[in-house]
Amino acid sequence: MNAHNQQVIDFRGKILPLLFLKDIFEVPISQEEEESLSVVIVRKGDKLAGLVVDSFIGQLEIVLKSLGNYLTSAFAISGATILGDGQVALIIDCNTLIH
Repeated sequence: MNAHNQQVIDFRGKILPLLFLKDIFEVPISQEEEESLSVVIVRKGDKLAGLVVDSFIGQLEIVLKSLGNYLTSAFAISGATILGDGQVALIIDCNTLIH
C-alpha cells in the first residue's frame, strides 16, 4: 500500500515505510518484479522500517572489519566481513537509511 507517496506495510498494527535496497544502491533489475516481497524489519531508536531485499541467505555471526580508507564515500556501508567461502560481503549501516 502507499501513504504520502511512499510504499508502506502494516506490521503488527504499525505502518512502516518500505526501503528498497535495489533503489538506494542503484542496482540494475536482473529479474521481473515478484508479487510478494522479502522484507527485513530494522529499528533505529523507536523508528521501524522494512528493508526490501531480493532474498534471504541465512543468519550468520560475523566479525565486522573496518574498510579503513577504502570506500569512505560509500553511502550506508559500515564495513565488510569475509564469508566462510572466502567471499567479501559489505555490511549495510541501517541507521543511515532510517530517518
